[in-house]
Order: sequence, then C-alpha cells, then structure tokens
Amino acid sequence: MAADSRESQSSRPSPSPSDASASTGKTYDTFNYPATADNINSLPGANGKNPRGPPASAGITDALKSIKIDDFKAVHKKPCTREGFLTGIGAGFGIGGIRAILGGTWAVGAFAFGSFAMHEYCQQKRRLEKAGIQRINAALDEKKIELEKKQEEKRKARRKAKEEADR
Repeated sequence: MAADSRESQSSRPSPSPSDASASTGKTYDTFNYPATADNINSLPGANGKNPRGPPASAGITDALKSIKIDDFKAVHKKPCTREGFLTGIGAGFGIGGIRAILGGTWAVGAFAFGSFAMHEYCQQKRRLEKAGIQRINAALDEKKIELEKKQEEKRKARRKAKEEADR
C-alpha cells in the first residue's frame, strides 16, 4: 500500500524552473501550482468512503478533554480574535452602562454576542478576500499564458523573417 501512495505522489507535476525563479514567497505563490486532473490527496483505489465506518459521535466530555491550557495562551494569535474581543468589550461596556443606569445586567450577554458577531463578520470578510485572491490569481495565470503565446508567436515570426532574409 505504501508503494502505491508513493507512486501517486511521484506522478505529481513539478513546477517549471521559471515558476521557481519568479517565486516571491507571497500569497500568489500558494495558488501558482499547476493543476492536475487526478486528486493527489486520494489513495489509490479509494472510493471516498471511510473504511473504518462512520466516525464516533463526540460528546461534551470529549470536547472538554480536547481543550488545553496552551489554547488559551495563544488565543491572541488566531485571526479575527482581536477585533471580536474589542467589539465585545465595547458592546458589553455600552449596553452594561445603559442597563446600569436603567437597572439590570446585560453586559456579559452583550460582550458575548458582540464578540461572536464581530468574529463571524471578520471570518466572512477573510473568506471573501481569499475567494477574490483566487479569482485574481486565475485571471493572472490566464494573462500569463496569453502573453506567453503572443511572445512565442512573435519569436516564430522573427525566426521566419530571419530565415527568409538569410536566403
């Protein structure tokens, strides 16, 4: 089985040397890999079904066991977390202040709702931005192919003209 997976990975096309020399380390390079017809992530002979059967359902205790202290130490490194927390703090302070004057405590609920809403809004913006980048990269790839074709046509025309001039 291991030999099969190595064979399928070795058939993956490598990027051309021109792509390697033009690599800038930017987001564009992550999408600049040549597309293949077959899925390189699938195992040979796989039909898309899990051979072990459906995954076991996870409960609350399994979820609580998966939480680690390091998750809380690195929460500020997650995308959109800062904006979510700042919006939640502002919403909690604003609603809590108004409700303190009028009576009642809604600050915690406003914080939770504001944080969640802003985090989801930020994630949606990131998804749209990523989709836009993929569209732009596809258009750039098409333009690059078109430009290469035009340059090749010009080279052929120059060669032909030079061969005719040499005769």
